[in-house]
Amino acid sequence: MWRPLLLLQLTQLLLALANGQVQPRIVGGTTTTLSAVGGFVVNLRYDGTFYCGGSLVTSRHVVTAAHCLKDKKAGRITVQGGVSKLSQTGVVRNVAKYFIPNSYSSSSLNWDVGVIKLQSALTGSGITTISLCQVQWNPGDYMRVSGWGTTRYGNSNPSNQLRTVSIQLIRKKVCQKAYQGRDTLTASTFCARSGGKDSCSGDSGGGAIFKNQLCGIVSWGLGCANAKYPGVYTSVRRVRSFILSSIKK
Repeated sequence: MWRPLLLLQLTQLLLALANGQVQPRIVGGTTTTLSAVGGFVVNLRYDGTFYCGGSLVTSRHVVTAAHCLKDKKAGRITVQGGVSKLSQTGVVRNVAKYFIPNSYSSSSLNWDVGVIKLQSALTGSGITTISLCQVQWNPGDYMRVSGWGTTRYGNSNPSNQLRTVSIQLIRKKVCQKAYQGRDTLTASTFCARSGGKDSCSGDSGGGAIFKNQLCGIVSWGLGCANAKYPGVYTSVRRVRSFILSSIKK
């Protein structure tokens, strides 16, 4: 069963673990601080509970994964910025609305991108924005992913401390071969892995950063840091037009 990298409820998590499907955490990463990875890193909460990551691209807009927003009520989502720990107060903003592409598919996770419009500007100490990707990368290059995903098997609690990991981009053909017979990669995606390191549950929607630009969005995968199955990311270059048009609305 394919799952996007959302923070799972404990019962779902235990079932997935029993089946060897989900390993919910940033794997092989290290603890870090917001100032070290970039003040654009924010977290999404539903009824006050953390569940996904995001990247602040303007003071009023957050880019995340569509699967973090689909079927959720905008009025129950808040965005927290300016923190290295989830337990910190930081700056919290309510969500006015969000946008998901018409081409988004919950089954294939094609165009897995969403844009959140905040009710007021998210500004404050240490809070910054990040530019959308305009650079080209190649297989072998590294991107950085940061988030508060869970850190222990069988535990649905997120990591209180922000964590970060460096992932290596691989060729699309290599990635598709790994998933052959299980799933098909769509044109809006790219893949990455790096010996024992990966993004995972709870890190969904977070950014993959290359040359200080937002170039990827954590989307899905089978397991985490699984040598056979790379992590799959939405390419910001591919969905850039949707992001820009949503910001203007």
